[in-house]
Formats: sequence, C-alpha cells, structure tokens
Amino acid sequence: MARATITEFTARSLAKPTRLDRVLRDHFPLWGRQAVQRLITAGKVQLNGRVVWLASWEVQNGERLQIADPPASKTPPPDTFDDAWVIAEEEDLIAINKPAGLLSEPKRFSQTPNLLELASARFGSIVLFHRLDRDTSGIVLLTRAGKINKYLDTAFKSHTILKEYLAVVATPNRLGPEGVIDVRLGPDPERGDRMTVVERGGQRAVTRYCVESDANGRQRVRLWPQTGRTHQLRLHLAHLGAPILGDRLYGPRPPEDQRLQLHAERLVLPATDEYFARSFVAPLPEGF
Repeated sequence: MARATITEFTARSLAKPTRLDRVLRDHFPLWGRQAVQRLITAGKVQLNGRVVWLASWEVQNGERLQIADPPASKTPPPDTFDDAWVIAEEEDLIAINKPAGLLSEPKRFSQTPNLLELASARFGSIVLFHRLDRDTSGIVLLTRAGKINKYLDTAFKSHTILKEYLAVVATPNRLGPEGVIDVRLGPDPERGDRMTVVERGGQRAVTRYCVESDANGRQRVRLWPQTGRTHQLRLHLAHLGAPILGDRLYGPRPPEDQRLQLHAERLVLPATDEYFARSFVAPLPEGF
C-alpha cells in the first residue's frame, strides 16, 4: 500500500483563533473550498498530532497542522499584469477586465497575486476604487491621485453609477421574466465567509433583473444592483431558488473545474459639471 503524502506547516500570524478550513484555504489559496472540506471530513487533517473532524475547529498560533494526501491545486492566478485586460486608459482612470480567479486586492497573510499589486507594478501609484469577488470577472476601476476620486466616491454613494452584470443560473425555481429583489442581508452566524437574508437588522439590498434566455434548465440573467452589499447578487439569486452556476458558497456543489458564472459586463459613470458620462464594457470570458 502506498504511503500517504504528508504536508505540514505551523500556524503563524493569526490575529485571533481562526476556523480550520479558513486557515487551510489561506495557507493553500490554490486548493478549492470543496477539496479542503473533503480533507477534513475524511479525517486527513491533524492538529498537533490529533485528527480534527470539524471545519469550524479554531486554530491558534504555534499549532502544527499535518495534511495527508493533499489535493491538486486549482489553476493558479496570473502573476503578471496582462495588457489585454485594459478596457480603457485615461489620464486619471483605468478600466480593467479582471479575470476570474484573481483577487482584487491583497489578502491578509497571503502572498497570492492580486490585481492591485499587479496593476501597480504596471502603472505606478494607483487606487483600487472598487472590488469584485475573486471568482467574479469583469470591470474594475483603478484611479490615479486627483479629483477623480471625489467624483467617483460621490457617484458610488449616491448610486448614480450604473452597474450591469450577467449571470447564468440553475433553475430549480424558474425566475420570472423580470423583477426586483429587495431583502435585507446580514452575516451568516454559522459561516463567517457567508451572508444570509435576515428579517431584522442587516442592510437593505436591492437588485433589478431581467431574464435574457431560458434553455436546457439554465437561465441567462442580466442584473442591475441598486446597492452594493457583500455577495449581493449571489445571495439574491440563491434566495429566489436560482443559484448562480459555479457558486460554491450559495449553490449546490459544482464540478471542481466550474467557474462562477458571474461577470461585471458594463459600468456607466454619470455626467457632472466637470465630467462627461462614460461607459465601459468588459467582453465576456471564454466559456461563459
């Protein structure tokens, strides 16, 4: 019988006791979420020499972790900036088509490549004005120092920026042709990496949607978020019984190689006395 491959490391730089699955994902960012869960439930993770079966078990600095038969890593994110990502470059603003799988900004205690650092190496001192989830592709705005930042800040806070997304959803409960989703979202008390719909408290989250096509048990949906809450579009669609394909947080378990089918396709900046209206479109990635 072949001997198991063992990977070991010591937990360091944790700001506080942290869930086992989160520690593993942060230390091995190219491992899939499902792969980490399978390792734990299969009893292949030891903490200080003892098997830990709970993903929520809290790990502390100085504790030693051993992983038997570690999974194959997912395709690594790019480690250099690709000029093909540039949608538009202006004097004070750069619009980027971020690929799926690339973090928007640095993650604490992680050396994983991210858009902000890659773009800074290419363009110099810039600001990441807004972000997308790692697995969401599409438009991200970068800015240089100057009054453009006040203009964008005002536009974002007043919800005068038009943001348009495309998603492909599974349809156990088919979405109507169009509609508005208006619910309150708050942190999931059982999963620190998720949000949930709440009746009281939380923050109001509003999304307008329109179904573009419906075939083979899937719907292609165009979305216009009216607010900007964490995981808003993903949770809104899952709440209606139409989770986005490839969503490992809010949908059924997808194949390991299936990406999240969510793309920030269009962004329109409003006209003011100082700025004319501007519209940016990010081409869809292959396989979307």
